[in-house]
Amino acid sequence: MNEAFLQASTIISTLEKDGHEAYIVGGSVRDHILNRDLGDIDIATSATPTQIQALFPKTIDVGAEHGTIIVVTDNDSYEVTTFRTEGSYSDNRRPDEVTFVKSLKEDLRRRDFTMNAIAMTKEGKILDPFCGTRDIEHKLIRTVGEASERFSEDALRMFRALRFSSQLSFSVHSKTLEAIQLDAHLMQHISVERKTVELEKLLIGQGMTQALSLLVESNLFLFLPLLADKKEELIKLSEFPLHTLTSREELWTTFVYMLKVEEVERFLTAWKLPKRLSKSVQEILHTIQQFQKQGWHQELVYRSGWNACLAAHHVLLLLELDKSNSYLDIKRLFEELPIYNLQDIAINGNDLVEWLEKKPGKWIAEVLQEIESELLQGNIENEAVVLKEWVRTWQQKLERNC
Repeated sequence: MNEAFLQASTIISTLEKDGHEAYIVGGSVRDHILNRDLGDIDIATSATPTQIQALFPKTIDVGAEHGTIIVVTDNDSYEVTTFRTEGSYSDNRRPDEVTFVKSLKEDLRRRDFTMNAIAMTKEGKILDPFCGTRDIEHKLIRTVGEASERFSEDALRMFRALRFSSQLSFSVHSKTLEAIQLDAHLMQHISVERKTVELEKLLIGQGMTQALSLLVESNLFLFLPLLADKKEELIKLSEFPLHTLTSREELWTTFVYMLKVEEVERFLTAWKLPKRLSKSVQEILHTIQQFQKQGWHQELVYRSGWNACLAAHHVLLLLELDKSNSYLDIKRLFEELPIYNLQDIAINGNDLVEWLEKKPGKWIAEVLQEIESELLQGNIENEAVVLKEWVRTWQQKLERNC
């Protein structure tokens, strides 16, 4: 038994001692079979939410009406959910009603894919009424029962099938794929936020190449924000190992760049991304554009900053647009900067007011920006005495021009 299951086993033992059935279910069982790192460990039980709450000293009601109680232990917390069946899904997302049942098989029958409809006892015995282990062995994603029924219940399951294909490098069963093609239009009922989560996971999976091809082949991409006219770009994107990128900023920068998006802010807003992330992506894209015009130089490194330059470098390397592997050049340029911001200039606005005997105004910012530019070009030293002489000369030139 995996160490991660031990605490869950004590919860199961408590439930069993009170006369209830309880099993580890879902993705953690799948990942255990695949020898992958485990995520959240969920427990399904015949106990009702009220009975669950009565057995454990610390619980959180996150959805008792749907059967789910979080049981909090010293080291972790676990979702414990009552066996249930589900009614109709009028919004293609949530069941209109749930019915608590006493049958594990009925509970597993409502789940999305066979590989996620496997249960395990606290001793490690596998219970697999829908042949999920067989599909795992064959690296196959197949719905439990009729695919169209599962997708009409929650249309996001279609996208999840492709996301799992990317993460696990599994194929999608032919009948499941046919149903996705027929039911792709149901994705319009799914919130953008849920689509965004699935897209990000899909893009960084080891099997992303196949998954993006399926996204196009199934026509699911037509129902994702502003992707309807990006078929060829998505196919081209699938050639690059996006899982090597190191941040969301780099991922979305690459996505936007390869899709040849013109209105970047509008595109990122359509995906409901945080404004800070959107701003970072735009800064990285600007850095890439400036690099493509003049290569890496000191003013670009200064204006963009270390983080944007490093992110741009990672994207450029991935897309094979910077074949010189210029990390050391960027690092050297950054370390050799005479200043890192306007506050690093050896003089300030008060000095200018005193030296030039002028009232404060917009002219102060203009002078400091000129000094900033002169410093970056290496024309002057960042020393107060040198800058005072430069200001004096600047003032004389200004007076002559007047």
